[in-house]
Amino acid sequence: MSAQLPPSAPRPVRPRFDANAAWKSAVDVIRANRQVLLVMAGLFFLLPQLAVDFMLPAPPPGLEGNAAGKALLEIYAVWWPLILLGFIVQGAGLLAVIALIAGAGRPTVKQAMVTGLKALPTMVGAQLVVGAGVGLGMLLLLMPFAAIGGEAMAGLALIPALAFAMWIYARTMLISPIVAAGGTRNPFDAITGSWHATKGNASRLLLFFLLLMLATTVIYLVATSIPAALVAVIGGAEAGGIAVALFGSVVAACFSLLSAVVLTAAWRQLAPVGPS
Repeated sequence: MSAQLPPSAPRPVRPRFDANAAWKSAVDVIRANRQVLLVMAGLFFLLPQLAVDFMLPAPPPGLEGNAAGKALLEIYAVWWPLILLGFIVQGAGLLAVIALIAGAGRPTVKQAMVTGLKALPTMVGAQLVVGAGVGLGMLLLLMPFAAIGGEAMAGLALIPALAFAMWIYARTMLISPIVAAGGTRNPFDAITGSWHATKGNASRLLLFFLLLMLATTVIYLVATSIPAALVAVIGGAEAGGIAVALFGSVVAACFSLLSAVVLTAAWRQLAPVGPS
């Protein structure tokens, strides 16, 4: 006589990322909070970008190839504190926006800013760990090909190496909302939380954000090239360069704001999934 076993508990259904729902949610959040979000975007995204664009000197004209790259490295070697400060301010702003729209207890703007500053070290630590892992993984993929066939084979191996990097990016892209809205303060917990949340959804997330970046790139090119050409005709090449920096910074700030809101929408969809 066989033993009678209790019915097994149903396995929880893993949420599936819905790009349309995420986009609609992001648009609704921006529409409902457009005034405060635009102020935060201007403070944390637009102003730092403008400061870097206008204060960073341009490389000498006419340089190409290695000479142009060397000139850029020399500029970065001198101005790296300004660039680093810009990244810090923008990172804190990203976390503050996420905390404002998804933080527990409906935080005020001031509370969201404080949360963003507190969460920043965790996000930086997590991103450094992810970056080191991606770099090591790509190196391990490229080294055997380079040893066998030199630069030609290494170039061929660059395709799977980039695919590996993009896959890791997709699995860890929810670190920011997990840190800012979820309250996680351990970088490794933030990484594993994103890893569990994106399981089974990495390809959808990656495709969605690639399309978002592609659309932003097209808008950036249109928003900078046409006005810059008109301004250059009226005010000269220097005025055209200022127009490029101005309109480009506005587009970049809008993209940063949209990324924060869309990441939050994705996290809200997939947050129930996590380690047991």
